[in-house]
Amino acid sequence: MKTLSLLAGMLLLGSVAAQESADTKTQAPRAAERMQELEALQKKAVDDWRASMKQAREDAAAGRKTARAMRMRPDYGPVAEKALAYAGEFAGKDEAIDFLLMVVNMDRAKARPALETLMKDHVDSPKLAAMGRMIPILDRIVSAEFAADARAKLMSSKSPEVRGWTMFAAHQETIESGDREGDAYKDARAKLMAVVGEVSDKALVSQITGAINERETFGIGCTAPDIEGVDLDGVAFKLSDYKGKVIFLDFWGDW
Repeated sequence: MKTLSLLAGMLLLGSVAAQESADTKTQAPRAAERMQELEALQKKAVDDWRASMKQAREDAAAGRKTARAMRMRPDYGPVAEKALAYAGEFAGKDEAIDFLLMVVNMDRAKARPALETLMKDHVDSPKLAAMGRMIPILDRIVSAEFAADARAKLMSSKSPEVRGWTMFAAHQETIESGDREGDAYKDARAKLMAVVGEVSDKALVSQITGAINERETFGIGCTAPDIEGVDLDGVAFKLSDYKGKVIFLDFWGDW
């Protein structure tokens, strides 16, 4: 009897594992289908908004009055609502992350519950690195208190990429405007360069190295690169020709 019970238990565990494996295989395609649906709805919202703006301009040019209040951006509310529902469909799974981030990007009114779910269920997922550029503005999206709590959780993530984006958010201001000879700048630089050596996220590496290089190449007190060119009279010149003089650079283009 004990042998039969043991075999029955092993068969049950095997069937559960097989079911979980099958579920995992079907989740990604299903999530991709949901995302395609949302992207189509997003495009329609943009197209509808552009059409309404065009109509408003035509009405104004023709002197026609309109009672419609013009929105400053497309109405993404219905798209965000559906994205939140799809996030619930994949609750606790990595597939939910893209839907929750879409909600944050599209609808500030629904951003807090989406971010709370991300902090509760997904803080250790490497996929959460996709919210890296949001980290510095969490206080504007929700509140300063929420942002501080979220950054503390993100800093303890098991993912080096998530911790790296959080570290960059914490030290970005120091890198951009701190005294380059001061201890704070040197400490921030050392910590961020350590991050560069730990992560494989190319976007994060580019952000960190770009910020440091920009500050140390173009920051106040640095020697500007010796630009060479031809002036309006066809005369060749170099920026160093004007050393000691006040230079006004006017960058422009025609697109």
